[in-house]
Amino acid sequence: MSASQSGSTTVFGRLERRGVLLGLSAAQLAAVGIAAAVAVTAVYSAGSGGLLVSAPLWVVLLVVGTVTVGGRPLVGWLPLMTAWRGRQLRGATSAARSTRVEHQPCTLTLPGVAGHLELVEEPALGGVLVVDRRAGTTTALLAVNASGFLLDDGSVQEHKVGAWGRVLAGVCQQSTIVRVQILVRTVPGGLTPARQWWRAHRGATGSRIAEAVSAMLDDGFVAAHRRETLLAVAARLPRGYRGGHRERLQPVVAQLDAVASSLRAADLNPSGWLNTARLAEVLTSAYDPQTAARREGLPCWSMPPADGVKERWASIVVGTAFHATYWVNEWPRSATHLGFLQPLLLGDTGTRVLSVIAEPLPTVRALREIRKAKVEHAADAAQRHRIGQIEDEATRAEVADLQRREAELVAGHADLRFTGLVTVSAGTETQLEDRCVALETAAAQAMCEVQRLVGQQGVAFLAGALPLARGVL
Repeated sequence: MSASQSGSTTVFGRLERRGVLLGLSAAQLAAVGIAAAVAVTAVYSAGSGGLLVSAPLWVVLLVVGTVTVGGRPLVGWLPLMTAWRGRQLRGATSAARSTRVEHQPCTLTLPGVAGHLELVEEPALGGVLVVDRRAGTTTALLAVNASGFLLDDGSVQEHKVGAWGRVLAGVCQQSTIVRVQILVRTVPGGLTPARQWWRAHRGATGSRIAEAVSAMLDDGFVAAHRRETLLAVAARLPRGYRGGHRERLQPVVAQLDAVASSLRAADLNPSGWLNTARLAEVLTSAYDPQTAARREGLPCWSMPPADGVKERWASIVVGTAFHATYWVNEWPRSATHLGFLQPLLLGDTGTRVLSVIAEPLPTVRALREIRKAKVEHAADAAQRHRIGQIEDEATRAEVADLQRREAELVAGHADLRFTGLVTVSAGTETQLEDRCVALETAAAQAMCEVQRLVGQQGVAFLAGALPLARGVL
C-alpha cells in the first residue's frame, strides 16, 4: 500500500487483487481447470448422462474456485482452516509459557514467540535493544511526543506530514533497516500523579476513608485513559554477533541515533529510547491493560506472568483480558484530509492500539514487482478482449496506481509497503464485542475498511499490539 500527498489531501493506492489470469489465483485456476477436465471427460465417456452423474464433483470444484466469502475465495480458506486445525491438534493455540524477564542472562520470553529475545542495555543509546536471533533483527523502541496536529492550520499540517515523509525516506536509504512500526496506544492509566499524591498525603493508613479512597484509585474508579505514541525500529543483526558482544551492535546504535535526529528535525519530540523497565511496562499493558493500570507509577516494574494465553478463531485471551485484532485492508479510496485517522485515534476511550508497519522495499525489487504486475494486467486485458469481457473501473484504478508508483520510483522516491493493524482489548467477551462494533464504526468514519482476522489472531496480536516491529508474514 502506497500513498501520495497533494496539497492538504492524500491519496492511497488500492489493495491489489489481481490474479494469474482473469483475476483468479493459481489455486482458483487449478480448481476451475480440474472442474473443466472432469466435465469434459464425463461428456466424452458417457455423454450428457455422465455430465449429470459427475455434476456433484465438478460443480463443487467450480464453486470452490470462483465463489468468494468474506473477501477471500473458498479455495483460499482451505489452507487457513487446515493450519488452524493443525495448530489446535498440536496444542499451539494454548501457550503455557509465561511472559517474563530472566536476568541471568537478560532474556525475554513471550508467548507465541519461538525462542528467547535477548535484552541488551545500551548506555550510548540510553535504552534497551531487543535481539531476536531467529529473525536476525535487533529492535529499539522510542517514545515520541508531538506538538499537536488537528488544531494546526492547513499549511502547518502539510509541513509536518512532509517532514514525516522525509523521515521515512531517510529510513529507506539505510539498507540495514528492516521495518518501522508506529503505534498509537489508548490504554487505561493516567492516574499516577493522583496515586502518588495520595500515598504522600493520606496520613494514617488505618482510616476507613483513606482505605476507601485508595481502593477507588487502585481499581480505576475514575475511568482514566492515556494515549502514547511509540516508534519501533528493527534493523538487521550484524554478522558475527554473539551474546554479550555489545561492540558488534554499535553500527545499529549509530543508525538509531540518526533516526532520532531526523525526528527532531521533523518537529517531533522523541522523549528517549525505552529501557528494560519501561519495556516491561509497555508489554504488560499490551497483554493485560487493567493490571498495568493498577500498577502504574509503582517504583519497581517486573514482567508479570501471562499464563493462560489461549488463541481463539477470532480473538485471543491472555489471563483475564480479551483481545481482537483487525487488518486495515483498504485505506481511503479517494483523496482525503491529512487528519483522516482522527476517529480511530481519538473517538473511543476504550483500550485500542493502532499499529502501522512500514517495510522499505529495494528499488530494484519494487520495479520488478511493478513490471510483473503490469504484464499480468496486460495479459488479463488481452484475454478479456478475446472473450468479450468488459474491463471494470477497479482494474483501471489498480493500473493507474502501478503507473504512479513506477513514476515515483523512477523520479528517485523510495517505496514502502504499509500494513495497518488495530487491536481492541476488553475485560470481558461482551465488552470486547461492543468495542469491536465501536472500532468498525470509527473505521467507517475514517473511510477505512477493516477486517477482523480469523485463525490468525495469535500472529496478528504479536505484530499489531506489541511494539517489537515484527513482520506480519
